[in-house]
Amino acid sequence: MMILIALFWGFTQAQTAASPATPQATPPPTPPATFVAAADIESTMKQSIANNTLDKRVAMAAGARGTVRVGIVHRTTQEPRALMHEELTEIYQIIEGSGTLLTGGPMTDCRPVADPPNLGPTRSYYCTLVAGVSQKVMPKDVIIVPAGTAHKFSQLDGPISYVIYRFEAPQAK
Repeated sequence: MMILIALFWGFTQAQTAASPATPQATPPPTPPATFVAAADIESTMKQSIANNTLDKRVAMAAGARGTVRVGIVHRTTQEPRALMHEELTEIYQIIEGSGTLLTGGPMTDCRPVADPPNLGPTRSYYCTLVAGVSQKVMPKDVIIVPAGTAHKFSQLDGPISYVIYRFEAPQAK
């Protein structure tokens, strides 16, 4: 899973690079990696379920090439409208539960939304998804939702919990 995330992150950064960097004799120091222990994910999951918290950040790492956030999402109901993030790619790793995820397709009636706050500064919208692709998801499945793709859980078989990895390019200054 971590290899998949590293490859995906490298791919998205290669796409957003405007021009190759000029080689330096001595590169500047880089920040250390952010470690997220399994115990942190498990305790956040238990806390989210106990408090019925929809979206809880576990860790965040910001760098010159963008921001990565790791969170826990615990859903007990399907979503009435799709969510679309302009510049935020998400990867879901289903931990518990199952349901149907609807992605892509034409959108209508899109309205800006600033919630949840764990998304960061990217522009996001609630939209009515006219059609799309339905996919049954269950534990151990991994779903990649690229930036600009509308998505929603159209049906749940009960509560569903997943780890969410969010990748956001640097914001223009």
